[in-house]
Amino acid sequence: MSKEEELSFIFNRVAERHHIIKDIEKKKFKFMTENTFLEVHCIDFIEKHDDPNVTKLAKALRVTRGAISKTTKKLIEDGAIEKYQKPGNKKEIYYKLTDSGREIYLEHEKFHSERIERDSVFFSQLSEEEKDQLVNILNKIYAQIAKELKSLGMENYI
Repeated sequence: MSKEEELSFIFNRVAERHHIIKDIEKKKFKFMTENTFLEVHCIDFIEKHDDPNVTKLAKALRVTRGAISKTTKKLIEDGAIEKYQKPGNKKEIYYKLTDSGREIYLEHEKFHSERIERDSVFFSQLSEEEKDQLVNILNKIYAQIAKELKSLGMENYI
């Protein structure tokens, strides 16, 4: 087996097994089965930023304004967010979380914390130098993956 074949094999094996673990853990979190990726990240953005609107959300999440409009409409229908306007500006619509939306946000934060804690076990056997090297290597690989996604017209996944 060539070095490139060996690297491809182990890279895919790690990615696939990590994906299996993520899928199993997703089932522990209600928001992962009831909400789309975009809905959850809209909620996250709305919680963390002042006066979020369609334009800010679309730019931050790298999707169209139409996709955000559709997503926010569903989140409003689900009771996760509500819209508001500032006094004196009846043109611009902003969003804020409801109690239900804040629950999704907190569950999402917990999910990330648990994922980092879980993943840290995978890296615990590495020295700090090895961790630094791995970060550099994975960033280089990710840059190549990002180029490939861009060439395929899939910038939203970068």
